[in-house]
Amino acid sequence: MLNRVLTVLAHPDDETLGCGGTIHKFAEKGIEVSCLIPVKRIELQCIEALETLGVSGSHFGSFDDQQLDKYPLLDLAKFVYRGIERFDPDIIITHHHNCTNQDHRLMHQAVIIATRPQFDKKRIQVFSCEVMSSTGYLRPTGFEPNYYVSLSEENIKAKMQAIEDYATELKPTRSPEVLESLARVRGAESGTEYAEGFMLVRGFDE
Repeated sequence: MLNRVLTVLAHPDDETLGCGGTIHKFAEKGIEVSCLIPVKRIELQCIEALETLGVSGSHFGSFDDQQLDKYPLLDLAKFVYRGIERFDPDIIITHHHNCTNQDHRLMHQAVIIATRPQFDKKRIQVFSCEVMSSTGYLRPTGFEPNYYVSLSEENIKAKMQAIEDYATELKPTRSPEVLESLARVRGAESGTEYAEGFMLVRGFDE
């Protein structure tokens, strides 16, 4: 049974861009969704957006924005591991391994390290999401969704509102209109009106 979900994404706004509709849907269903973010940039805007989506908990790190490559990968993995201990997720949603943004790629690697299956630890499923203006720019991107979450109009509206909460981050490539268009494309691929696409990185039977 799915009880707790944790997003581990490099920057404030990545959670809304990559899986905002899914976060809102899960929250509506009573699933606890928490967000782990290694940097503190635009923290107040982020908190407002997370409230819009219904996020139940969040934690920010103190790493420098757009400079995660200057830290040992082990430090990033330890940050993720502490987040796992704090929020006890069943599922983690993180970046795709082939994003243009180096911070995104590093957080993906950190999640993979922190969630290595062990006999004496809880097994955590890992999914990657797509972040507009990053995931699709490195061609061939390699992001081919194999898991879809269908979304309602209310979920999409919440995602649009949340991205507008990030007033300083709005760009033509990540506008509400573009995000809605992508949701329609992913919906068409999966036989529904709206959806967000993910890739299963590591899954387990129960």
